[in-house]
Amino acid sequence: MRFDTAQYRRKEVELQRVDSIMRMLPSHAEQVLEAGCREGYITLKLAGIYPSVTALDLNMPGIVHPRVACVQGDIKALDFPDKSFDLVICTEVLEHIPPQKLEKACAELLRVTRRYLLIGVPFRQDLRVHATRCIHCGSINPTTGHVNSFDLQQLMSLFGNMPFSRTEYPGRGVYKTNRLSYAVYERFGFPYGSYQQEEPCINCGKHLEKPRLSFPARLACLFAKGLEFIQNKTGPSRSPVWIHVLWDITGQDSF
Repeated sequence: MRFDTAQYRRKEVELQRVDSIMRMLPSHAEQVLEAGCREGYITLKLAGIYPSVTALDLNMPGIVHPRVACVQGDIKALDFPDKSFDLVICTEVLEHIPPQKLEKACAELLRVTRRYLLIGVPFRQDLRVHATRCIHCGSINPTTGHVNSFDLQQLMSLFGNMPFSRTEYPGRGVYKTNRLSYAVYERFGFPYGSYQQEEPCINCGKHLEKPRLSFPARLACLFAKGLEFIQNKTGPSRSPVWIHVLWDITGQDSF
C-alpha cells in the first residue's frame, strides 16, 4: 500500500499544521518563494493571498495557477539573487536534508529573503519511531526520510540566532518508543516501519519493502508494540507535533 497524500491532508494533525502556517503568514509581501512545494497544497493557498508565488522542488512542480511560477531546484543551492523574495516559506523539508548539508540549506533560505522567513519542522521527533530497514542494502532508515530532529534552540542556531518574530507549536500526539521495543524491532527488521512512504532508502535509493515475520517474531513485535502503547498512554503528556518559526530579518515585526 502506497502513501495516500489526500488522506493524509484530511488528518486532524495535518489540518492543525496548515492552519498554523496560514495564521503566521505576514500580510506585507508580494514576491513569495515556497521552497519544497511537493504537489502544491500550500502553494495554492499562498497564491490566493499573494500576487506572485515561486514554487520550487527537486522535481519540476506541476502546479497550474496564474500567480504561480514553477521552478526545479535544490534549496542547498538556490538559483536566485540575494534578497529576491519578500517571504520565503519552507515547511516539511529541513528534516529531510542530510545533517552535513543542513547549515548550507538554511543559509541559502536566509540569503534569498529580503524580509520574512517562515520555517516549519517536526518538533523533537523521536527518529526511532516507525524506522525501516532496506532489504536491498540492510541500512536502517528513519521514518519518511527524516534525518534531523529539531527544537527551537536548534532552529535558532541554524539561522544565526536571530530574534524570531513569532512561534507556534501545532498538533499534539508525538509518539515515542523505548530502547527495549526498538531493540526487538531492530532484531526482526522493523516490521512496523513506514513502508508506505514515498521516500526511498536514504542509502541505496531503492524502494523499501516490509519484512515477512515468523509467528514467534510477530509475538515478540506485538509485545514491543504493547510496551510502546503503555509508555505513551501513561507517560508525560504528549508534546507538540510541529514547530513553526517566523523571522522578520529587518526587525520591524509589522505583519
